[in-house]
Amino acid sequence: MGFKHFPIHHLIFILIITAIISGFVYIGAALTGLLISIWGYLTLQQVFKTRTWIQQPLNSLMMTYIAWLAIITALSTVPDASLFTSCILAGLPIIYLTWANTPNPDMLWSRLRITLWLGSIILATWAIWQVINHVGYGWAAGPLIDRNAFAALMNLLWFPASYLFLTSKPASNRWIPLLLGAGLFIISTALFATASRGGIATWLLLLPILLWAGYYHTHSKLLVAIIPVIAILAYLCSTLLLQSNVVERATQLTQDSSTHARLLMWQSTIHMILAHPFSGTGWGTFAAYYPAYRSPLENTTAGYFAHNDYLQLAAEGGILALFLQLSIMLRLIIQLKRSLKRVSDITGLESVALLLGTLALFIHASVNFIFYFAFMNILAGLFLARAEQLVEPVKQRTLPQLNQISRPIKNILAGFIFLLLTAPLAIHLIAQLCLTKSRPGLKALKIIAPNIDAFDVAKLIAAARPQEVIAQEIMLEASEHALVDGADIKMPGVNFQQNLLKEALERFDFVRANTANSPNIGVREVKLLITYHANLDGNTAYTKAHYVLNTNLKTNPYHAYSMIELARLQVAEGQRNEALRTLQWATHHVLSRRDQQLIGVEILRQLAAPRIIPELDVIENQLRQVRSDSETGKPLILAPHFSEDIDARLNAIAAQIQQSH
Repeated sequence: MGFKHFPIHHLIFILIITAIISGFVYIGAALTGLLISIWGYLTLQQVFKTRTWIQQPLNSLMMTYIAWLAIITALSTVPDASLFTSCILAGLPIIYLTWANTPNPDMLWSRLRITLWLGSIILATWAIWQVINHVGYGWAAGPLIDRNAFAALMNLLWFPASYLFLTSKPASNRWIPLLLGAGLFIISTALFATASRGGIATWLLLLPILLWAGYYHTHSKLLVAIIPVIAILAYLCSTLLLQSNVVERATQLTQDSSTHARLLMWQSTIHMILAHPFSGTGWGTFAAYYPAYRSPLENTTAGYFAHNDYLQLAAEGGILALFLQLSIMLRLIIQLKRSLKRVSDITGLESVALLLGTLALFIHASVNFIFYFAFMNILAGLFLARAEQLVEPVKQRTLPQLNQISRPIKNILAGFIFLLLTAPLAIHLIAQLCLTKSRPGLKALKIIAPNIDAFDVAKLIAAARPQEVIAQEIMLEASEHALVDGADIKMPGVNFQQNLLKEALERFDFVRANTANSPNIGVREVKLLITYHANLDGNTAYTKAHYVLNTNLKTNPYHAYSMIELARLQVAEGQRNEALRTLQWATHHVLSRRDQQLIGVEILRQLAAPRIIPELDVIENQLRQVRSDSETGKPLILAPHFSEDIDARLNAIAAQIQQSH
């Protein structure tokens, strides 16, 4: 069945929509990468079949970007994180290239245009509902957590929605402009309800360009005048009814802690760039490297993003990554200038609207993390490619050399490229299905092989792809449990537990090396070294434990668990007073209140020793559950006075310990 038949177009449409929806997930991008790869595979088959390639202005730039994404991924010390982050970032160049070579794009775009408009209404309504019902943090964020990212999405969709409103014809059907105007009002209200200073400032900056373009479009002068009215009504609705006032937030700019935090983060990120100017630290590794450069004054963020995509791209992918992203932005502006000359034509006006939406992302990315969402890149690549397609003449490049390759060879070549790109993504999806949460994939496998368990699946996955973090985590847990279960096993002439310990330590070392020395993994390794130190010769266990913890604290000087484990190691070595001094120092060195309380728990535990106070274990477990929204993908909502109650309980335990002494 050929590309010109409806089912293929239907398949491509489903791929695009599914890829966009999958891109909303905070953690993990394997499915998005797989869907994009399938679309690319279909496009590659089309190129092989027709022996033609559609040449667009940014083709060379986008191909260079893809090549650099691959190079940095190959060089990364954290291969898993870099692979999946490259899937997120690759959405922009890959979608740009594939859309240009997708057959019958006009038919496909007519469906996408309406689907995206409906999607924007649904997302905006969702966000308004969140504000009205105080869901999550009580601000407009839709399926996201960060309102700034959601504001960027509303900006991206607002400009194409405005185009639909401007080109509606009241004379033919008066309900169409009313419907499109109502949709624009809902999107505008959601945008204002975010109270995102960066998002709304970007919208204000680009709005005059849209109004100017609409004014010079021959059929839309009245509708142009209505757009500011809709925007004002939406702002009043957001301010008076939803109690979400961006002006109030803007006036507090200098006193806002987030502003100060951003400035400190940018300074630290610049230091990262200077330390890794050529190949960067690897895609998706900002959170792993940032703590080593973090200012102690910056203690209000999770440290997952630089809140400036240009700086973060430079830190993770080197100066060339920054140059490529800025080059795309510059070419976008040049294309906008060219499209503005064609606004009298309906295709020129739509091109301007699509480019303005995309440009809004590039501007907003200078103060927030925008391009680290897969759907942003997909939509940006789609809008940019379509905007050029509307106003630029089609340039087909014939590839006669493909005639020399037989059709079976072409299919094998396309299939090989597809498998090369998708095999790691497919393996990761299998790991997610079989080894996480309710493990539906493992349940399905048990129907065929009843004796198979999670460890068996993890072992197979790790054999195929050793860098797979999910599989390695299952195997780490198995190693930890084996040491506990094998404590009473005795074998003549063999130190069974020593062999188990050495095998476990080798696996921990491997995982640390492939996760930029994840401090949490290091802490778990040190716990094994302390617990089973007698199984290693001399002082080997304690010496290695010091090495791991020192490496941890170089990687993350503010890591509370490493400081606690260092104190426990000192106690194991008989240096109880030194351990208390370490904890007292740590109290003033960690950044968050939660970490200070964790240190406080350990101080009280050591002061009370050998007495065991179960309440301290309860408090510690409660504190360990407190994780940032960037870690969990969910809003961090603590019980009222959570921290104050913890302090009160710790003070009460401290008083009991003091009385007992």
